Amino acid sequence: MRTVWPPDEIPSSEFDLNAARLLVGGSVAEDEQWSGRVGNLVLLEGGRIGGELEYLLAVRPLADDPVYPVYLQGAKRVKRVLGIPGIDVVEGAPLETAYAWTLSCAAAVNGDLYFKKAIGFKFRCKALKPGRLFSGTSDSSFTRGRNALDGRPLETGVLYYAAERGEAGASASHPKCDLFFLTDDGEELVVIDVTGSASDKTVLRKMEALSKWVTEEQFELKQIERAGADRLDMDQAEAGLAPRKVRGIVLAPFFDVEDFRPSNDAQLSVLLVRSAAARKLLGAVSQVALW
Repeated sequence: MRTVWPPDEIPSSEFDLNAARLLVGGSVAEDEQWSGRVGNLVLLEGGRIGGELEYLLAVRPLADDPVYPVYLQGAKRVKRVLGIPGIDVVEGAPLETAYAWTLSCAAAVNGDLYFKKAIGFKFRCKALKPGRLFSGTSDSSFTRGRNALDGRPLETGVLYYAAERGEAGASASHPKCDLFFLTDDGEELVVIDVTGSASDKTVLRKMEALSKWVTEEQFELKQIERAGADRLDMDQAEAGLAPRKVRGIVLAPFFDVEDFRPSNDAQLSVLLVRSAAARKLLGAVSQVALW
């Protein structure tokens, strides 16, 4: 799927009170924001309504709107990706960038993120920032509770996008996940791996790799909680930074295999969100799949 217009063709910016909700998308029956609106709308999958992508990249919320910084940060990154000649917008970095924009805005607007009806997290997003959970590429380089880019504690209210080699001072690719955040109470670390693949082998491999790491890390966190920092070669301050739980999510918006049966190990600590459910989380950006 190739981009068809460069950022310099996007019209000049203007304000739209409902910019973030137009990005996240919604049902006409559920939200009064659509009342009387006739322009810049598109019909999304499942009968939902959203804004035209070109329009959403051109407008911005009001400056005093809490979603303002997140919206602009996400839009800027999407514009930069779309400006790369010939880039495939439904794979790799572009897809991860799109999810960072829509998920951060959804969390800023709603104060939570639901990946399935009964599976959600309290998370009021206030910023979108680069970050790393690993100082290198191995599992052993996990910097539990700290951002490996600067050594500072992970912040609540921030959706982190994984800084890859050459980005924000990172010197290596980032393993395991593309996005991550702490829940508002700081108790849970949610890690998200994004794939544009439609291959069952690729999706299964990602699930198994993430599940193995999450399961092992969850065991370590329980050890920290039970044994105490002094018996695990950690100081008390370091132990206090560690979340109590780690949750793994794999987003596969173009994986539509009906009879997919992942192994028990793959499902042990990871939630797979795929097909239409994953595309719904892309909000209005999902329209690029039709380009």
